[in-house]
Amino acid sequence: MCGEIDEQVIVGQDMRARLHGLTAGMDLPEPTGGGENPVNLAEATARGTYMDRIFRAGLARSLQDIERAEDDETVDALAAQAIALARLAGFLAGQLPPEADLFRALIEAISAGHAEPQERVDAIRRAHDHHHGHSHDHHH
Repeated sequence: MCGEIDEQVIVGQDMRARLHGLTAGMDLPEPTGGGENPVNLAEATARGTYMDRIFRAGLARSLQDIERAEDDETVDALAAQAIALARLAGFLAGQLPPEADLFRALIEAISAGHAEPQERVDAIRRAHDHHHGHSHDHHH
């Protein structure tokens, strides 16, 4: 177990160094917001919470940009964000060793994310119908 932990530490340090080297010339902006430290990621619950936090922060940022876009550029802004974030996901996944095999997980996440807006609309509609459907007579 100790050897495995030590190996994970070395792999993590190597990955950080590689990422810094790869991104050094990309003129990245300074990150905004404090964020939180990712901890206990070996546990599924903590990992899920961490991924949800990243998703929500990214979505909030995307909504800010969409709100700032001119009305005739809203669709283009949203499409550009979707493509750029997919590129970011691919870039990050590409840093992992091939045996990590994240490609399937990325495709599944994209598919789930693509279906999520309609699922939310359906859930909102069901809640609305349930709330209003039984208390009012809509026949004329």
